[in-house]
Amino acid sequence: MDHDSIYTNYGLTVENETIAGSAKLFKSGAQSYLSYTATGDEREIDEQYYMALHLYEQGEPGVWLPIMNREQSILTRVSEQSFIVCVQSSPLPAIYEPGKALAIFHYRGRTIQTRMEHSSRMGKWKQMWETRIDQLEKVWRDKLLSKPQNDFEKLFIDSYPYYAGMTENAIQYLVDTELDDDPELIDGGTVCHSRFTPHTWGQQTIGKVPKDWVFDHGARDIAEYVRTHFLEQPNTYHQGVLTFLRQYQAVSPFSTFTAKMAYARLLLPIHFFETIETYYYIQSEGEKTMLEEKLGQYAKQSSLYERMLHDWYEMAGIPNGNSRLTVPEWIQTKRKNI
Repeated sequence: MDHDSIYTNYGLTVENETIAGSAKLFKSGAQSYLSYTATGDEREIDEQYYMALHLYEQGEPGVWLPIMNREQSILTRVSEQSFIVCVQSSPLPAIYEPGKALAIFHYRGRTIQTRMEHSSRMGKWKQMWETRIDQLEKVWRDKLLSKPQNDFEKLFIDSYPYYAGMTENAIQYLVDTELDDDPELIDGGTVCHSRFTPHTWGQQTIGKVPKDWVFDHGARDIAEYVRTHFLEQPNTYHQGVLTFLRQYQAVSPFSTFTAKMAYARLLLPIHFFETIETYYYIQSEGEKTMLEEKLGQYAKQSSLYERMLHDWYEMAGIPNGNSRLTVPEWIQTKRKNI
């Protein structure tokens, strides 16, 4: 959205504009603003607005709150595209403990009274995971029949059965958890991120943006933070994961259900899915080369990832001997044989 459109629709004069990924940051007077293209279901966008408003009212730092245009709508249509403009409630803290900050964020998000239907992922993991692995298997079978065209496709064909097996394990673990365990108050839905990583709230980021949010179980963010931390530091992840989990549980101790939901999500090889999907979506040869390297690294790091899965409950501070918190037998067996 250009400066004239922002002034016409919001009465704001754009100053000091900078680009931040797919968004634009700018000042108008003493206030900081953010504009970005709105994509997806308008009903989901409305719910993200109510999430932001709720967190803003709860005093959550760093939240970008969508503002109304002159037509009293959060969506502004310009040249066949819809845009959202947000005002920053308060800046992100310069120093913070990510685990503690996330636990407080989740606590505040769980108190939202507005019913979330279109942005909710609660109870939908099984269906979404099954759809995703079915789609990926079709691609794999096509490549298998047509023979691999390059090194990436060779890696994909060779590694897919392993990750398909992990996916089956994840789905079964999720189903067993939902059948066998009773959720507690802490297991209510809350504001989560599509992908929460150690960099989501870092100082080089723009803060807490509603377009990044879904309504889900807090285990989603916990697992994705741990996954990304491992992938970035596969040989030295342990202490960082331990610190994050202790920070989180100092505010909000895990229920059995939370610990098992996070484990099911870590079992699901989302990082593998996204690497394959991205490869066949992008056009850049440079990026394709990077994804090929990444896929190769995943294969080399598989035993380290299995060790992380084996040690999950210990890292989460769950006492040994809890028969309700077990890891799949194949992971236990592989660790014993190493």
